[in-house]
Amino acid sequence: MKNRLQKIGTHTWIFPLESAKDRPNLGYVLGKETALAIDAGHSSSHVEDFYRALEAEGLPLPDLTVITHWHWDHTFGMHAVHGKTLARPETNQQLLEIQKKMAGNPGYGKKFLRSDPCIIREYAGGVPLIVVPADEELTGDRTLDLGDVAVELHYAESPHTDDALLVYVPDDKVLFVGDAQLGEFPTWFMNPDKSAALKRQVMSYDVRTVIDGHWRSYTKAEYLEELY
Repeated sequence: MKNRLQKIGTHTWIFPLESAKDRPNLGYVLGKETALAIDAGHSSSHVEDFYRALEAEGLPLPDLTVITHWHWDHTFGMHAVHGKTLARPETNQQLLEIQKKMAGNPGYGKKFLRSDPCIIREYAGGVPLIVVPADEELTGDRTLDLGDVAVELHYAESPHTDDALLVYVPDDKVLFVGDAQLGEFPTWFMNPDKSAALKRQVMSYDVRTVIDGHWRSYTKAEYLEELY
């Protein structure tokens, strides 16, 4: 099966990225009481492929999906996820702005669907373009008890967006960072102060594996080398 789940810890898996459609890595953490996903993916089609992979491994669908930042390839599948969604207020603000633009201008969505070859491939065949905010807003750091494993959600500074959320699984020493280390889209300007702040934060965690959005898994040392 294409894009099978990869187990990276006792409680943690990833559904691997797919560059041809600009699909990021999606995370999954399973506790005795709750299953959690990291990011909602590019579209309902992305979510469906993810869930088929979970079902093939006999894993339950997520009860909660946490969003690392607002960009479409991480959030436009939210309308199709199982369970509730959780994101920073800044993430919801961006998504509500997009939703408003789409409602007020039918051409806005059509322009998005033609804006990039990866997007054209993702939405081929009539995959619906639906944008929704998260069900719940995260107003600060939080630790989620999934039963026998904890997941920590941490606000972070990032040169990529102003709504970065890091997802840390201490028991597995895994850190999901979304696209936090990248420059600002679409100019890719890299703010060295924000990059340095992110580096200091990542250094503070006892991490063995760092999962970013669109490349690969890193050791902690390898990931820190990516940052200023």
